Amino acid sequence: MPLHCPHCGTEVSDDARYCLRCGRERPQPQYVPPVPLEAMETATAAPAPPHPVPHTPPPVPLPAPSPVPAPASRRSPVRVWAVTLTAAFLIGGGATAGVMLLSDDDGAGPSQSRDDKPLVVTSDAPTEEAATPPASGAPASPPATTATPGQEIPDPPEVRETTAPPPAPEAPAGYRRVSDPAGFSLAVPDVWSRQGADRGQITYAGSTGMEHLLIGVVRNAPYASSYDNFLTIERKARANQKDFRRLRLEHNTFQGRPGAIWEYTFTDKQTGETLHAIDQGYIAANGTDYSIYTKARDRDWPYARRTFETALATWSLD
Repeated sequence: MPLHCPHCGTEVSDDARYCLRCGRERPQPQYVPPVPLEAMETATAAPAPPHPVPHTPPPVPLPAPSPVPAPASRRSPVRVWAVTLTAAFLIGGGATAGVMLLSDDDGAGPSQSRDDKPLVVTSDAPTEEAATPPASGAPASPPATTATPGQEIPDPPEVRETTAPPPAPEAPAGYRRVSDPAGFSLAVPDVWSRQGADRGQITYAGSTGMEHLLIGVVRNAPYASSYDNFLTIERKARANQKDFRRLRLEHNTFQGRPGAIWEYTFTDKQTGETLHAIDQGYIAANGTDYSIYTKARDRDWPYARRTFETALATWSLD
């Protein structure tokens, strides 16, 4: 049977390696060695044993996945309290159940108590400790607070220690205490009264004589201290008063607040007499600057000084 090129179908000779038409190589037949007769007989007599199949161990069954526990139902604070209280009675035989925290998970994080306040739960049965009376002289412990299920015990009211202002000193003999509409009180001589107020300066005086008390009230003082204020007034006094002479200008403490005291003399232009003046000032906690001032003839100064010192000793803010 003639041979043909597998690529183009052209007839080729038996010994041709390449096709004369397409030039492609013709596949050459593979050499198959002859099988000996003995091997053919053996193969016919007994079939070849099957190829061994590798042994595969049986698969190990995997443990079944544990079922995912269903989310626990949210228990109400009353049920939590009831379970805890029952366990406490079973374990402690009626003793105090102790302190527990009512919690309510909201999915935002670890379980926390709603307001981090412990609920103290006690039983009605007295314990040994409660039945034992306190030793003589020992302070008695406060009674335990009992709560009903689901009820929170409110915090005790906060006790703030308040220091009551000390009572104002009584007026000495010959003086009386007056309360001024400007918010202060002090003692003045019995025969003195309020003469009036002008631009924040309130005068208390008698019907005769020049002695008087002048109370200055400056709300929201625009200066840092009474000392600074006295320095400013002194500069004007030196320019306007004849023979002005400072006796003292000092920092001090008045009514527990920083203050200043200013004392001086000068000559009265009309009478030519020497006048003596003294002024105590301080800025109160409310920001108001108060000054207590008096002026008298130098020969009457002992009486004026006593009136001034009584006013300071009995001064108070209402």
